[in-house]
Amino acid sequence: MVKKIRLKVLKQFICFSVGLTCWLISFFSLYGANLDFSPSKEERTETASTAVSRLGKAYLIQIKEDFVQLLLAPRKWQGPDIMNLAAVFGTGTVIFTLDQDIFNWIAERRTNFSQSLSKIVTKAGDGAWLLGFCGVLYGLGEIGKNPNWRRVALLSVESLAISSMSVAALKCLIGRARPQAWEGSQSFHPFSFSHRHTSFPSGHASAAFSVAASIAGESENRVIDLTAYSLATLVALARVHDEAHWASDVLVGSALGYFIGRAVVNLHRPEKKRFSLRIYPTSQGWAISLSYLSD
Repeated sequence: MVKKIRLKVLKQFICFSVGLTCWLISFFSLYGANLDFSPSKEERTETASTAVSRLGKAYLIQIKEDFVQLLLAPRKWQGPDIMNLAAVFGTGTVIFTLDQDIFNWIAERRTNFSQSLSKIVTKAGDGAWLLGFCGVLYGLGEIGKNPNWRRVALLSVESLAISSMSVAALKCLIGRARPQAWEGSQSFHPFSFSHRHTSFPSGHASAAFSVAASIAGESENRVIDLTAYSLATLVALARVHDEAHWASDVLVGSALGYFIGRAVVNLHRPEKKRFSLRIYPTSQGWAISLSYLSD
């Protein structure tokens, strides 16, 4: 009896940890914490002054150039950058070992209401719906002659495009079986194009967080930021609820979308003061530094 109670508490703690991790990502974004997964000031100086605010050939060229910069950015990563990356994938690895237990725990608590709600929430991570939202936002910017709305829409589409390409490549490379394939959480089929084997990482979670990060990165309204990240977090949780992904899939997908969205915004962000949070090793253990700086 005691063993069952302990197991129940452990499973509840695991699910709480997954949700908390998503909210920590939101917290860092809301308060401007810089996790340095984007190009340096020198790398983005030129593009920051030439950000495209309208659809056209120049915008497509911008996406290509930004994509290349993001691919090359890791060359200049330093200790703190690598440690932040290790923290994300380290957490993902821990969750990976518990994926089956998390899946079972959620399955036991699924209800008709949660299924109906999940179907609605999931649409916020669908590429077509997100493109439609960005299109409406861009159109309103044109009609109202508001360049900021157009800018947010275009940066969101760019973040969505880059995150989608990244996710597609990883899905094919890793080939993890989805929960609905009933092959277990540790079944992999590298270089598979079957939908059954495209679980890692979650495309919906990545897409939702990439757009949310773009919106929050350009917004100065905390309510908008909180709404964007809350909806993205619900999308991530819904994918696990619907048996479309394992918990580690949505964790890594959410982090990937978030960092790409923030990096794209930073590429075209003018000088701005912000907080910088760094976690790094020392001779006596680990240290955390929080500083206020300007780009």
